[in-house]
Amino acid sequence: PLHTRPSTATVADDGPSAGALPVGVPAAAVLASPLRLQRALRPLQAYRTGAAPRRQVLDEGATAELTARAGGLVLPVFRPVNRREALLQLVLDASGSMRVWQRLFDELREVFGGLGAFRDLHVRYLHATDDGRAAVSRSPRRDGAPLHSTDRLVDATGRRVTLLVSDCAGPLWHSGAAHRTLHRLAGQGPVAVLQPLPQRLWPRTRLQVTFGDLRRGQGVSGAGLLKVVSDGPPPPPGARPVPVLPPTAAALGSWARLLSGTGPVRTPGAVGWVSAAQEPARPVRARRTLTPLQLVSRFRSTASPAAGRLAVCLAAAPLNLPVMQLVQRTMLPDSGPAELAEVLLSGLLVRADEPGTGDGEQEQWYDFVPGVRQALLGPLGRDEAMLVLKHCSEYIEQRFGKGGPNFPALAYAQLGRSTATGPLPDTGRPARPGRAPGTVTGEAGEENAPTVPQPFAEVAADVLERFMTVPLHHTDPSPAPDGADHPVLGAAATLTRRYEEEGMVQYLMDAVQLLRGAAENSQGPPRSALWARYAREALRLWRVQGGRDLLTAAREAAERATAEDAGGRTGHRDILAATLHATAEDRRRRGDRHEALDLLRRADREYAVACAAPGLGPDQALRLTLARVRALETQWRLGGDSSLLQAAVGMLEAFTDIWPDQHRRPATLALAHGRTLLRLAGTGPPGGQA
Repeated sequence: PLHTRPSTATVADDGPSAGALPVGVPAAAVLASPLRLQRALRPLQAYRTGAAPRRQVLDEGATAELTARAGGLVLPVFRPVNRREALLQLVLDASGSMRVWQRLFDELREVFGGLGAFRDLHVRYLHATDDGRAAVSRSPRRDGAPLHSTDRLVDATGRRVTLLVSDCAGPLWHSGAAHRTLHRLAGQGPVAVLQPLPQRLWPRTRLQVTFGDLRRGQGVSGAGLLKVVSDGPPPPPGARPVPVLPPTAAALGSWARLLSGTGPVRTPGAVGWVSAAQEPARPVRARRTLTPLQLVSRFRSTASPAAGRLAVCLAAAPLNLPVMQLVQRTMLPDSGPAELAEVLLSGLLVRADEPGTGDGEQEQWYDFVPGVRQALLGPLGRDEAMLVLKHCSEYIEQRFGKGGPNFPALAYAQLGRSTATGPLPDTGRPARPGRAPGTVTGEAGEENAPTVPQPFAEVAADVLERFMTVPLHHTDPSPAPDGADHPVLGAAATLTRRYEEEGMVQYLMDAVQLLRGAAENSQGPPRSALWARYAREALRLWRVQGGRDLLTAAREAAERATAEDAGGRTGHRDILAATLHATAEDRRRRGDRHEALDLLRRADREYAVACAAPGLGPDQALRLTLARVRALETQWRLGGDSSLLQAAVGMLEAFTDIWPDQHRRPATLALAHGRTLLRLAGTGPPGGQA
């Protein structure tokens, strides 16, 4: 399973989340068809500025004719070059509400960058200063780069084309600074506003928009002098029109033809009127508090059908912005950024960033208003909720390892506790920064219980391992023959098999409860086998969920199985050693070094007994030997006794010598041997022996 995580979080090297690896998950594109958008913008290749050209090239034909007339005196003739004299400056309104559109802005930059219509492309970010003025920067964060005056956006020659990406609802629009900046730019060159919100939400913004016919003006500024024919109310005195464009191929194509003069004389479109004397907006009165059902009802009455379906799908996913975009791309591929903006601005969500996590895209977390998630999930059944997980998984598997933007996530070998009770998560939030998701920092049932985030996709291990060099799975003890024909053992095996196939932790929890009840109420020889199997599955569940109580129960069950086993079965020693080893690791993480060492020594003795048992197959003997080597290495880390590493090396070399097929020895055996040798080499002084 894949879980989102904050980019500032650290990844635990061991513990219940030891199977977690940081991976880059392919992010879903915001623009559904970038190539179609680029084709619509091709008329810009014919755009010519009204300014005098700054470049000239030699006119060979005219030069030859003039030279011939001059009697052999070479008189070069130059002609102006108008092509690609224009410069495009893409500007993003860097207000808080625009953080969701950073990906859209990046994709637009790629589209315009590959268009070949402009001499250069400048990317700028528009910020609000503390005193309410507008300032530009090269970074989306105010502290990422120095702030400069908006004079840097102005070009008196008229060669610059400015496209501002904004929802027209941020502080700069409330103070009027954005209007005044656009008014100044519109007087010197072509300017347009790309509005990502759906058109029915435009009246709620701070840019007055009217619809009419647009006509390209004449003069030095060329397309910057727009003429508007509209039946709407007259614009304010001195106001200038600025085209307002939705992020669609049709709208941007019409704008491109308008600028280049390759389209019809008049083009229908929307314009916003900006004035140099724009006044600040009046404060909005506080609204009454609505119940969750009222919030959902109000949203559904005004939202588009696609936005309504998207909100329901997002209720079954963690509310991290890249994951939300991924769910939208997989569940509603025909929808665009406008539908996601409807959900984000609906009042159903609140920002849920942890303090101090920064302003990067990976920290954009949201929570539903309390009670809203349950209201949205009312019409969504469990099967439909699992479809979100299924389709996201298929999307990632098809694109994993390919080029393109990625966002950080954690790959877990098993599902976390948040899926044990169905698709409805407890929080949908990541672990706090500085703490790895899934690590255990307190007793079971405390507020510091494991915080494995909600998974948003499942990807086959071979897909991940194709691009990863670290194994993903825990080495859990394999079931040894129990030697007891008990119906509960068969039922538990069926449940654990379904858990392995479907990844639903509830099956594993049911198996643990079934085995414990049978072991407590059973008598005779099957009792030992039931306790051993219960210990094995409880240990596996602990690796998923964590919790000291569960680990203690697994260890006590393994000890009872060994004590009640009159025949000294190998499998029971195996599980006892595994639970002692896991308990030692848990004590080491809690800082109890001495108890951890005692438990590791006990585990080593149990591993030795299990390895010496007769009738072991090669694979089972290899598994036990590698587990014992890991226990010895952990003892060495805690105590610093290098003789433990020497014993591990000798054990691995002896096992290598007795392997049945010397030409086909397992790769894991060679890797363990080499790894232990390298660790042993670092324990002594440098020299030939090292």
